Amino acid sequence: MNRLIHAELFKARANRTTWILAAIAPAFCALWALATMPLLGLDGSTPLDQRVENVYNMAQQAYVFTLILGILGMTGEYRHQTITWAFLVTPVRGRVVTAKLAVYGMIGLLVAVVSTLVTFGAGAALLSAGGYPVTTPDLPAVLAGATLSTALYAVFGVALGALIRNQVAAIVVAVVWFTFGDYLLSSLLPEVGRWLPTGAARAVGGMTLQSGDLLPAWGGGLLFAAYVVAIVLAARLLTLRRDVT
Repeated sequence: MNRLIHAELFKARANRTTWILAAIAPAFCALWALATMPLLGLDGSTPLDQRVENVYNMAQQAYVFTLILGILGMTGEYRHQTITWAFLVTPVRGRVVTAKLAVYGMIGLLVAVVSTLVTFGAGAALLSAGGYPVTTPDLPAVLAGATLSTALYAVFGVALGALIRNQVAAIVVAVVWFTFGDYLLSSLLPEVGRWLPTGAARAVGGMTLQSGDLLPAWGGGLLFAAYVVAIVLAARLLTLRRDVT
């Protein structure tokens, strides 16, 4: 198993796309923090601490990149037909999938940590310049939740890539659903949106929405983890039974 993990790490490091997405993610989060700043003074109904925490919660925006990294890590094998060799070298297919889940979970965690640190630095500078509080009592939990949910999206991406083996189709489905479809449904039906994967992930980071209340952080964490476990189990089951050609 250790050799499989080392092999997956080597393949991930050798792929330029991994480095590009990992570099863009923190900058993307910092830009979201900057975009959130003008909204701080517009919503007087939300406590100031929660509005400040929403700035730091923009570290979660790295989820798009960790999700795509996970998808590419899995679907790339099918696109380049290297999955056949992987399964021939390691006939127990479940080990191959497990190794990918572990490696991209680690990569996702690394990207999440860097994105959170960059967002914290950018957010603190922007808040200080705007005359707002830089820290809140719940800030450590917000940053930890944003980091954890972002890392889990990488695992989600690997499992999604195993279910939808076509690389382009998997990325399109993921981006359209998680950036537009889920958001639109949450806006139209807030009570439903809180139970969707995106709503659960937002809750982990303590995000506050005007359209409706999210689950508590612990509830969102359990629900999002359940979504990840469900899709991972489905991906492993399907990979074990489906023809690779």
